[in-house]
Amino acid sequence: MDYSYYDEGYDIDYTEFGEDAGDDIDYGFHSGHKQDNLYSDAKPEARDFLVMDRLLQNIEACVQPSLLQVAKYVTPMLGLCLVGRLLCLLYARKRRLPPAGVSQRDANSIIVAPLHLIHATTGLILLYATLGQRLGERVGLLLILSALGYLMLQLVRVYSGRRAATSIAVLTVGSQFLYELAIWRQRSDWPQLRGVQMVVNMKLISLGFDLASGQVPRMPGPLAYLGYIYSPATCALGPWISYGRYVECLVARGKWLTTLRQLVLNMLLCLLAVAVSNCLAHALGEIASGSHLLLMYTEALGVRSSHYFVSFMAQALLVSSGQTLDGESKDSKELDERILGPLVTRPWQIEWPRSLSVLVRSWNIPMHEWLKHYIYGGFKEHNLGHTFWAVLCTYVVSSLLHGMDLRIYMVLLFLAIFAESERLLRRHLAKLFDACLAAGQCKGPDHCCFSRCPRRRGWTNSWGWLVRLTNLIFTLVAMFHLAYLGIVLLNETLNLDGSPAGELESFVWHWSEAGYLSHYVGFGMFLLYLFIS
Repeated sequence: MDYSYYDEGYDIDYTEFGEDAGDDIDYGFHSGHKQDNLYSDAKPEARDFLVMDRLLQNIEACVQPSLLQVAKYVTPMLGLCLVGRLLCLLYARKRRLPPAGVSQRDANSIIVAPLHLIHATTGLILLYATLGQRLGERVGLLLILSALGYLMLQLVRVYSGRRAATSIAVLTVGSQFLYELAIWRQRSDWPQLRGVQMVVNMKLISLGFDLASGQVPRMPGPLAYLGYIYSPATCALGPWISYGRYVECLVARGKWLTTLRQLVLNMLLCLLAVAVSNCLAHALGEIASGSHLLLMYTEALGVRSSHYFVSFMAQALLVSSGQTLDGESKDSKELDERILGPLVTRPWQIEWPRSLSVLVRSWNIPMHEWLKHYIYGGFKEHNLGHTFWAVLCTYVVSSLLHGMDLRIYMVLLFLAIFAESERLLRRHLAKLFDACLAAGQCKGPDHCCFSRCPRRRGWTNSWGWLVRLTNLIFTLVAMFHLAYLGIVLLNETLNLDGSPAGELESFVWHWSEAGYLSHYVGFGMFLLYLFIS
């Protein structure tokens, strides 16, 4: 089984970068109304001039202010991460801590406590500096929710085995809905805090399972728990890291020159992503307004670029703190990891995906690891259902962690169905023709298990060209699914207690304009698989 698809990006929007972040974003159409074509009445020559003039206006009026706003916001975050890393390194040298780092058994010792204190303090200061207005009230609310999480974690002391961890997971996800009902209705800023709390919940659930399985030998003390939850590398933007990986990186041992190089590259990509999201995607959408399919793709590009912006910023914070991710080897052979450091996303595999499976796995790599290890792995380990149901339940858990948002529920549900249909069909075609048509990435000419592998047969073989053409068709279909599902995330958040009829009509307007083609293609793949299998 290829557990490739159950993943959703952070529930972190531009609203999570302060009150004023994202004010410059204007996606051009809302509430299900068609966008006017600004160039429909112009002659071809005049239209080309207007297009270029519009792009230049966007660059001058939008790109520069957006970059300055992001730079102003990111600088204190990176500064706090670097200061925390330097303080931990100085303390470790003063106390002559071993070069190998701190072991989990010593994580609660008095000599290690100052390291946890440095992480917790710098992380809380970072949140205090970035959450906008009503700073003390927001940080206080997060501390209260973290304290409730630590109380739930004590269930491991009462029960034994996986039952305790499962109880913690159920209570954590259930508490997310209680927070929605009790807090979000009363606070307009809860969507901004929701992303931070979601990362806290993921850490809490993983820590519960690791304690139950023995991977974490001792219950973290309150200070170690706060240091883990509010580590400056992950507390504001994510991503999830395990408690073991946090302890391992309490004192970062990386080279400063490598840190500087990776930090600069991630920040350049971050600025490029915010420029595309805020300015260029909308301008391209106006140009492509004559074709609804192109319009969907260019406008959905704004959604994807905002995710890349968050991810590259998170990668910069990880690099500056010296924090590594789970599933990442210290001597990684992947070129992108050597260049950029810990990877949260791979945009190059999203914009040109081999399949929906690869696309979703690359969308949010740490969350994919979390879902694979703690949710999907639990279903498969205890034989709680067929592979399809395990995948579907994993998507459900991912949806619930994102709170009460009908958009997320619908997008993830159809994403699960479409991805599983494609995987089953391509797996059967690959076996039937002994060709490299499976949804997963080819393992290379030396390791591919299919005889008709284009990378092995070269460019002169007719089978190689046919396989390449088939994989290209699946890539284009995945790109269409990406735009089709992503475009609905541009609309205002749909809440479960809103006016269902009117909101749903607005929600699916783009789908209806596309004739629900993606649904027909997705379900058609499943029917084709049933027919030929």
